[in-house]
Amino acid sequence: MKGKIFLKNVFIILLFVILGMFVAIWLMFRLSLPGKKATRQIGGLQSQVIVTWDKWGVPHLRADDEKDLFFATGYVQARERLWQMELFRRLAQGRLSEVLGRQALDSDLRVINLGFREAIQKDYERLEERMKQLLQAYANGVNAYLNKLKWNWPPEFLALRYRPEPWRIEDTLSIKYLLALGLSADFTSEIIRGELVNRLGQRALEIMEPELDFLPEPEARVEILQLSFARSEIMAGSNNWVISGKLTASGRPLLANDPHLAITVPPIWLEMVLECPEFKAAGMTLPGVPLVVIGHNEKIAWGVTNSYADVQDLFVEKLDQSGNLYLRRGDWKPLAVKKYDLKIRGEKQPLEYLVRWTEEGPVLGEKILKSPQVISLRWSIYEGDDTVAALYLINRARNWEEFCRGASLFACPSQNFVYADVEGNIGYYLTGKIPRRKKEIGPYPYPGWKDEACWEGFLTEEEKPNQFNPENGYLITANNNILPPGFKQYLSYDWLASYRKDRIEELLLSGSAFTVEKMIAVQNDVYSKRAERVREILAGIKFADPQAEEFRKILGQWSGEIKEGLAPAVYEVFMKKLEELTLKDDLGPLYDRAVSYFRGKYAGLDRLLDQPESDWYDLKNTTEKENRDKLMEKALLAAVEELKKEFGPDRQKWDWARMHELEYKHLLGQKWFLSFFNCGSYPMIGDSSTVRASFGQGGWKTTGGPSCRLLIDLQDLDASLSVLTSGQSGHFLSRHYRDQIPLYLNNLYHPMSFSEMAVEKVREKTEKFLPARQ
Repeated sequence: MKGKIFLKNVFIILLFVILGMFVAIWLMFRLSLPGKKATRQIGGLQSQVIVTWDKWGVPHLRADDEKDLFFATGYVQARERLWQMELFRRLAQGRLSEVLGRQALDSDLRVINLGFREAIQKDYERLEERMKQLLQAYANGVNAYLNKLKWNWPPEFLALRYRPEPWRIEDTLSIKYLLALGLSADFTSEIIRGELVNRLGQRALEIMEPELDFLPEPEARVEILQLSFARSEIMAGSNNWVISGKLTASGRPLLANDPHLAITVPPIWLEMVLECPEFKAAGMTLPGVPLVVIGHNEKIAWGVTNSYADVQDLFVEKLDQSGNLYLRRGDWKPLAVKKYDLKIRGEKQPLEYLVRWTEEGPVLGEKILKSPQVISLRWSIYEGDDTVAALYLINRARNWEEFCRGASLFACPSQNFVYADVEGNIGYYLTGKIPRRKKEIGPYPYPGWKDEACWEGFLTEEEKPNQFNPENGYLITANNNILPPGFKQYLSYDWLASYRKDRIEELLLSGSAFTVEKMIAVQNDVYSKRAERVREILAGIKFADPQAEEFRKILGQWSGEIKEGLAPAVYEVFMKKLEELTLKDDLGPLYDRAVSYFRGKYAGLDRLLDQPESDWYDLKNTTEKENRDKLMEKALLAAVEELKKEFGPDRQKWDWARMHELEYKHLLGQKWFLSFFNCGSYPMIGDSSTVRASFGQGGWKTTGGPSCRLLIDLQDLDASLSVLTSGQSGHFLSRHYRDQIPLYLNNLYHPMSFSEMAVEKVREKTEKFLPARQ
């Protein structure tokens, strides 16, 4: 009896100890929630800065000079998103394993091998003194917030038990390389194209990009044993368009932008309004960057999409017998060897990592690819650039000429900018350092020792296909081929299919007197032009199998909108099965890599849909000769079986929105005991071919899509709208951590209040940052 009482008491004590630990941890997290005082003295400020917070957690900063504005921006960004800033700089610099251990080592080694550290240093060396001063002011603001913290660090630092280092100018310069990593897709495409040619020969041209009509140099045929840097890691896309007063109710332009990236917690973007005597700008920035990246100022507006310009080349190298010299233009040159010592959390000794470099770029190691050949990478980032200075000039620009001056410096990543101003002008500008070279060098690995492998400088701004005030009154980019007829220079083969661009154009041309409200409908449209193609083909077919015929009719009666329900679910699985049946037996072990390369492009299955008798449809393991229509019947039956297997026989459960659900995941929330950082799962509509895009990485779940949405009205800037994927705050206990999720999922927005009167209407709190007393 006494033993039972003793055990009961022990249990009660343990229960209270565990409860006490949970309460203590919760209190620690709660007390780490940043407070907003009416006045705050901060060492390093020269004069007062006013920060007005609106009801969506957007900070509106007003300073008396630029340096104080940059300083306060650093302080506010650190307070809202310090963990994300830390994550961004460590990812971009290959230093994540210092805090996460060996699980992050492969990522670090890839980044180091790709030469990001060298590129960051080149950027720093190019900075003019004024930009150094402003970026240092920003870093000082970040560090002023770091110095203020004692034990009340953001929850991620408490969970990982470490403190961040002071912020440096180089940390800000590194942020763009995270975007470059995902948006510069060519070198993985070169590898996969080369593998397709090795396997299929001339036949490979039938399923690659339609503009590509030649094979690689025989001396540069590559053998890839393993590709560790897979294209499936790349998240890229976006829509932007601008319409002139010819098409709007107000007679002034409207501009729309929704960049498609990974949907993360916290969001990639942070909305801010920055004001000083020199400029006032509003819109989206990246935590770690002290300027507006997408948005508007008092005179102009701008938005971006990825251009897919080819700024990378792979070279197959010829080495001497020692393996230390490579051949370049008839001379043997020594490979440089760079040594890196990587600190790994939990290990006493640093890891030594060696990377060989040619004069153009690094030799790719096994963390990127394994090959019996020596393959090097040339990338325009190794030249260094002035992208931060470009943003500074764009934020200050008052007209097209001044905007172009800034855009001409925006080198990395190469983007399609659309432009509008309050005077009624619209324009398009292709940015980036785009190499001038023969088109034969671009799409495949090329012999590095040949004289013609050399780049001949970069395209001048005058050579780019920029436009100003086109006669039709609109400009659209959606990662599609943007080359005008007769354009002579080689730019790329990596563009995505034009389904989204075509749908946007269709909607714009079918309407008139556009308003912001009408633009909302365009930006959230889920009609698929790709599905339209497929439905037109199915309308001309009748299947012998009764079940296949039943589902063919279901797809025929469907609207073509990728929404919730049965028909979109059947369509999506059907397309996957049709792709497998058409290509897998021909591509063999290369299938998965090739399909990731085809994804979103007018390539692979999309090249073949209009060729009903193509021999690609003939299955190798059957005696009959299949054509497109027969394979469509097989694919539809296979889709029905997969849906039954995965979701059961009840067709009510075959729901695309549920299959395609979006799970809001924090990096640390992947551990069950840290899942409180996550924001839940929600049904998702659309796919990669719809204007309201959504896409995943294997399976049906959504992992990426519009990372923010903006609609900017040049008649009344206060009527502009925006929305983030989840919320402004990076602290999971803040009410602004997830408050925009209902808006984002339901095609809703909040106003981008800009004028003093409009901001006052949505003001929630005002802070004054004051210089510290001496």
